[in-house]
Amino acid sequence: MSNTPLEDQVHDALHRRVDSIQHAPLTVTDVRHRARRIQRRRTAVAGVAVAAVLAIAIPFGLSATGSGQRSDVPPATQPPSPTPTLQLGSTVMVDPRGAEVVEETPVPLLDVDAPSLITPDGTTDLPHVYDTITPYLDGYVGVALNDQPGVPPVAIEFLGADLRVDDGGSPTGGLIVSPDGRRIGWSEYDGTRWRVFVADPAGQVEWVETTFPPSAETETVIPVGFVSDEAVAVRAMYDLGDTKTFVAGGGQPVEVQGLLQADAASPSLGVVAGITEFRPQGTCFGVVDAIARDGDPVWTTCDHRLGPFSAGGAYVVGISAEADGNGSPTITVLDAATGKEVVTFEAVLPRRTVGGFWTQMAWVGDEALVVRMFSGDDYFMMRLGLDGSVQRIGIPSAGVSGLQVAVPS
Repeated sequence: MSNTPLEDQVHDALHRRVDSIQHAPLTVTDVRHRARRIQRRRTAVAGVAVAAVLAIAIPFGLSATGSGQRSDVPPATQPPSPTPTLQLGSTVMVDPRGAEVVEETPVPLLDVDAPSLITPDGTTDLPHVYDTITPYLDGYVGVALNDQPGVPPVAIEFLGADLRVDDGGSPTGGLIVSPDGRRIGWSEYDGTRWRVFVADPAGQVEWVETTFPPSAETETVIPVGFVSDEAVAVRAMYDLGDTKTFVAGGGQPVEVQGLLQADAASPSLGVVAGITEFRPQGTCFGVVDAIARDGDPVWTTCDHRLGPFSAGGAYVVGISAEADGNGSPTITVLDAATGKEVVTFEAVLPRRTVGGFWTQMAWVGDEALVVRMFSGDDYFMMRLGLDGSVQRIGIPSAGVSGLQVAVPS
């Protein structure tokens, strides 16, 4: 039986909401139809239905597996941390139609409809759709989205230099990359339990494996970010929405106290950020020490949902509490050590037009963000500098699904 328009809207809004909070990959159908439906006007009854579904939303899982042999990939480099030239607490209006247009991207992008990977060095055609992809040995490793029967809907695949799939296929919680590009991490389900792996994409260091107790596949272990060179913070989803935070750095996982849900981490600071408290007035977020693991927050905020840390650990993104299925009307860069507001970017939208910033984004060192912005039926890839600069990345896409960052921060 086909879905009604209302069911389509609820389904699409639910997945966008989960994606914005969890950075969880979608199915191929979700990705290909997201742009076609993402800014559809909602009736009052649709709004009520979406709110009801989002109130009980629980993240869903992915998939992955081991590797083959390939050659070196040079590690990514980081620019030095800048000093913002704006007055602290400034607001920068982001109007994509009036912004300077640049014809190249500072971070890798994915063209969903091609499908292809776009980097400053050129464009690479991909064998099928990926949610995340990054260099590994002389090829790539990526989270593949599948809609064929009998295969995991989301799987990590290892590609050789010829872009053929050499290995992959086990269920996973996702793929992350360290800010300097020297480590990758992912989780995979072996049929009995979840395992988390940390690997050197150049192949010069053996994998580090962390094994979790036996559990169901649906009790997904989701990597959220590196907390050191060899360890990652993960979010373990248990029955009834119970969520725990662990550090996976080899051997057995070590629980980190203080968070109801982990969403981001920083290896430069050795911290994890996420939800600390649910209040009648709203949700509060904070930053905790992943090394001490005692749960005492370094700082907390009830004004912003915390997103990714910058590469050097100087800043962390604060997402508006008003974010919904249309995106976030603002994103605020916070001082990662104190939580103080540095600069806020506010979306400029035509009158009676819904839109905002899609909260899957990538940092350019400590100096700028690359984020997808929606305005009505249109989308734009924007580079937002901490010096107040606003640029639109004018790279065309192959279809209506458009571009997205290849490796979210």
